[in-house]
Amino acid sequence: MAMSEAQARELQARFGATSASESTADAAARIAAAYYAKGYFCGESVLRAVNEVSGSPLPPEVSRLASGFCEGLGGSKCICGALAGGTMALGLISGRQNEDERWEPSYYATAELRSRWIADQQAETCDEVVARVADGDMDAPERWSHCCDLVGRTARWVLEIAEEHSLGEQVGTA
Repeated sequence: MAMSEAQARELQARFGATSASESTADAAARIAAAYYAKGYFCGESVLRAVNEVSGSPLPPEVSRLASGFCEGLGGSKCICGALAGGTMALGLISGRQNEDERWEPSYYATAELRSRWIADQQAETCDEVVARVADGDMDAPERWSHCCDLVGRTARWVLEIAEEHSLGEQVGTA
């Protein structure tokens, strides 16, 4: 799935390196990692990037919904914020707007995201990831670098899942 030339120009001006031939998933990965590097938290970065490459169906402030997931639900080290942000991003793409709509697309897309995430990380909590990559040290440079990459991969997986299952017409130029 490729972006329109207008989307590519707008994202190029803000983040560099975007081209009309770059896949939406690759753009989301790059943009999410850039937001994380800039100081946004993991869930904020994933949700914000997916919203942007999806044509911004919601205002940028939507990323505020993910602020509390930093370090696994307010520092509790529970579910990783990137996975939580990816779940919200999938909801943005495939979630219901009313009770009569089908729940299954978002439900199964989220299950697939979780499966990919666990296969990649052998974990699903912030604590488990940080223990594995940085011996539990949230301030370690290797933890930051790992999480920056993981934020990008999570955003990519969201868009790949959406494309593979034809979820949400608002994604990219679908």
